[in-house]
Amino acid sequence: MKKIPLQVYVDQALHQQLRLMAKRKKVTQAELIRKYLYQGLQKEPDLHDPALDIIGLGTGKTADLSERHDHYLVLREKENWKD
Repeated sequence: MKKIPLQVYVDQALHQQLRLMAKRKKVTQAELIRKYLYQGLQKEPDLHDPALDIIGLGTGKTADLSERHDHYLVLREKENWKD
């Protein structure tokens, strides 16, 4: 895995916690930060999750959204297709 440098500023309290945790786990601070970043990103929903497109879809435009939501999701998905 190619590593790309990333500079992050943290406050003194966080730095102290990070330093102590890295020492306790016998790893580098960088390794610990990478681990925490991976864990945090795994908990986030995928940014390209089509299910998230439903948010704001029926903002007063369609009266039958609750009954025909699948239909409107298909239309939205077709709009995003590239020819």
